[in-house]
Amino acid sequence: PSSKMPWFKGWAIERKEGKADGKCLIEALDAILPPSRPTDKPLRLPLQDVYKIG
Repeated sequence: PSSKMPWFKGWAIERKEGKADGKCLIEALDAILPPSRPTDKPLRLPLQDVYKIG
């Protein structure tokens, strides 16, 4: 909070994994949980360009 934003009291979120709260942007970014990745499936990457050498 600052003198220019006296209305801001912070942020809070409740989710299945627990509660998170904070007062600044860095705390909000640190509270982001990455999505779970399917590690039991093969990795698939898009093919962009094909180069023929020779």
